Amino acid sequence: MLSHAHEHASQQTEFDNMIAILGLDNTIEYILRCIVTHLDLESTTGKNFDTFELANLAASINKALKEFASVSLPYLGEIKLLRQTRNLVQHGAVAPYADLDRFAKITERFFNKVLVNIFGFKLDDLKISSVIKDKITKKYLKNAENKIDSKKWLDSIVSTRNAFENELFQKLKHSNISTALYPNLVYSKEKDDFAMYGFQTIKEELELTYLGINNTDYRRFKEYLDHIPSKYRPEDSYGNIVMQRPWKKEDALFCYNFGANTILRWQSQEKGQLYPLKLDKEYQHNETIAGINITKHSEGGCSYYYDSDHRLYLFYTTKDIKRRFGKIKKGKEYKYKTVVYVDGKKESVHEERIKLIGTHIFLMTNEPERWGIIIWYKTIEKKA
Repeated sequence: MLSHAHEHASQQTEFDNMIAILGLDNTIEYILRCIVTHLDLESTTGKNFDTFELANLAASINKALKEFASVSLPYLGEIKLLRQTRNLVQHGAVAPYADLDRFAKITERFFNKVLVNIFGFKLDDLKISSVIKDKITKKYLKNAENKIDSKKWLDSIVSTRNAFENELFQKLKHSNISTALYPNLVYSKEKDDFAMYGFQTIKEELELTYLGINNTDYRRFKEYLDHIPSKYRPEDSYGNIVMQRPWKKEDALFCYNFGANTILRWQSQEKGQLYPLKLDKEYQHNETIAGINITKHSEGGCSYYYDSDHRLYLFYTTKDIKRRFGKIKKGKEYKYKTVVYVDGKKESVHEERIKLIGTHIFLMTNEPERWGIIIWYKTIEKKA
C-alpha cells in the first residue's frame, strides 16, 4: 500500500494526489492493526481495538504499548492530521497537493520506526524485491531499490527495466498471442512489406491486454526506457532518445513503482497447473543448424510446420548464438540435425538439407542479453 501510494504521489495530478492520501492513511491504519494482532493486545489489555477512528486507534495502541512494552508510537499528531485530511479527500473531494510530500515522508518514517521498534527489522528488509520469487527478477529489482537509496536515478531505472523485461519474457515466451503472430512478422519482413510494422504493433497491444497492463502508465514507463542511453543497451540494438534534462528522483520512483507493482501483481495472479503431467518416458531433442547447437543455449521456443516450403523455428538464445546466426546467408543450404534421446539414451538421428528463406532476429531482454530468432526454411533433402 505504501508503494502504491508513492506511485500515485509521483503522478502529480489532483486525482492521483487524492488516491495517494487515501493510500498513506490506509498504510498507517493497517500497520496499527498488525500491531494489535502481532502483540495480541486485545487479550493483554482486555480492550476492543475495533475502532475506525484512526487517531483514537493510534492513541489506544500507544497507551497499551507504553504500559506493557515500554514502547511508544511516533507522530501521533501527524497521524491525526492525516486522517482529517483523508476525510476531506474521502467526503469532500479535496486534493491536498501542498501537504502530500509531508504526509508521504511522515508515513514512511512512521512505518520504519514501527518495524524497527515492534517487529524487529527495517523497511529496507521489507522491499518489494524481498517477496519476488524469480531469482533474476529479484536481483534486478533489489538493485533498483539500492540505487534509489543511493540517489542514482538513472541506474535505478536501468535495473527496473531489467527486472521488468525478465519477468515480461517469462510471461510471453510461450504466449499463444506472441507465437501465433511471429510468422506474420517473418513473412512481411522477407517481402519488404510495411505490414510488418502493423503486425508488430498489433502483437504488442494484444500482449499488453493479455497481461492486464495499465496502458497509460505503461506508455509513460516505456517513454522513460526509450531515453536510457545506448551504453546500457546491447551494441547492435536500436539507439535511444536523448533526455534533455537531468534524471530526477520522480523518474526513478515512477519507474520502480510501476515495474515493481506490475511484477508483484503478475506473481500474485499466477495459477498452478490443473494437474501434474505424467509421461511414460522422458524425451529430449538436441538440434543443430549450420553447425550451431540451438538446444544447448535455448530457453524454449516452438516449431511451425505448414508444408515442406513453409517451416519456421523460433527459439530464444544468447548473444553469441545470435551473432553466429547473423552470419548465415539467406538462400544458402545448410544441414539441420536432430538427435532424439529417450530416458537419456540416444534413440534416433535425423538430418535434413534445408534452404534458408529468411530470418527474424529481435531483442527480448537487455540484461542478460537475450535474443529471439526465427528461421524460415525449406526442406531440400531428408535423412533418417
